[in-house]
Amino acid sequence: MSVWTRGLIVAFALWSALASAGPISAVTETFHDWKERLFGKGHPVAEVVDAPAAGAIELATGHPVRLRLVEATPQHDFSKGRSRFREIVLPQTLAHAAVRVQVVAQRAHKGTGNTVFKPLLYVQSGESGWREPVEVKPLHLDIRPFRKTRLLGCVVLDDVHKFALATDPSAIGKSYVSEVREAIKAPTKSGFYYSTDAIKARLPYAQTGVLILEVSAEKDADSGC
Repeated sequence: MSVWTRGLIVAFALWSALASAGPISAVTETFHDWKERLFGKGHPVAEVVDAPAAGAIELATGHPVRLRLVEATPQHDFSKGRSRFREIVLPQTLAHAAVRVQVVAQRAHKGTGNTVFKPLLYVQSGESGWREPVEVKPLHLDIRPFRKTRLLGCVVLDDVHKFALATDPSAIGKSYVSEVREAIKAPTKSGFYYSTDAIKARLPYAQTGVLILEVSAEKDADSGC
């Protein structure tokens, strides 16, 4: 690995440490620590598998699933508006379920750059109804050299057996805007000195996308995320 590459990786690592927000900073936990706890080596889980292209998706606890919403994905009229959706079914009803969400940035169908899917989770109520949606927020930007850019989030759903993953149609045409990363100037352990400019990432919301979902059963509504 070249000195330049090592410097770039360290720069992004420092950015990640600075990009803490919301509940992360409230518990004096850095973004890096939070990411490792929920999505990294500190949170060992089974290998990610691809969900079927159509139909309901069975999501067992501790077994992350990669799913896609494409042009052919069915749509439904939810309380926030009409959206493409995927139906997620858990093995049993959970009093409290922590849902860890990774939104994987995709190349824009038109023009240049990447797009992301803004996730809303609708828990099923009764046989055919849906509760008011739970928005996955905050979403934290995870950008690293040679890796797909991701948005990471986690929410807890109560009394859930089945839920729908959809989006807010009013968000289409708007963009996800990351926290501002300040300019960084610092030496690396190898003595290489690097600097970066201040940056603020902007990712347009799309009607389609790729996400990775993982669920775990929790004892109460305040744990798991």
